[in-house]
Amino acid sequence: MESGVRISNQNVSVGRGSYLNHGVLLGGSAAIRIGEKVAIGHDAMIITSTHEVGPSSCRAGSGVSVEKPVTIGSGTWIGARALILPGVNIGPGCVIAAGAVVNKDCQPDGLYAGVPAKRIEDLQERILNDDGDI
Repeated sequence: MESGVRISNQNVSVGRGSYLNHGVLLGGSAAIRIGEKVAIGHDAMIITSTHEVGPSSCRAGSGVSVEKPVTIGSGTWIGARALILPGVNIGPGCVIAAGAVVNKDCQPDGLYAGVPAKRIEDLQERILNDDGDI
């Protein structure tokens, strides 16, 4: 964990070999489960709480927090300034592009990008030769 990581959630678990870069925010009060060997880039946010939509006089509702846990599968790489919204499950082996807003579950081994994030590529197992080339 680098300096400046902010954890405003008491229900967080981080798997072995995972890395949280500068400015990462883990917020809310529902569980955040981060698998093994997950890399999370600068200023990425994982949020687990939201509000019910209220009347036009106060759209953030009555202040009642709705808690929705988030799970990040092992081997996933989350790019800088990505935003993972409440209730999302990211399957193992995914890449979440920098700046993506993830509002729905991500199936394993996919590259997700955009606002809202969409699967734009299937990632296949890549085998390196002795020279480090694919």
